[in-house]
Amino acid sequence: MSQTIEYTEIPVTSLTYALKGQKLLQQCGIMAWAGRDHQRTSGCGYQLTVRGDAEKARRLLEQNGIRIKQLPQGGTGR
Repeated sequence: MSQTIEYTEIPVTSLTYALKGQKLLQQCGIMAWAGRDHQRTSGCGYQLTVRGDAEKARRLLEQNGIRIKQLPQGGTGR
């Protein structure tokens, strides 16, 4: 029986926040990678790719001052 592993992309406001967020999440046992958001058309264009519980990751990021880029009204995450 194969298990599907979910990945979630969380856009952040800067490279600094992407790197800090990656380190924070990994210290908390959540697999995360910082990288460019090549789909972004404006702004810095960095994101965290998170494996596993995306809501827990978002909470940890917000609680630790990592600024998450808000999606446009009606937008959806990838």
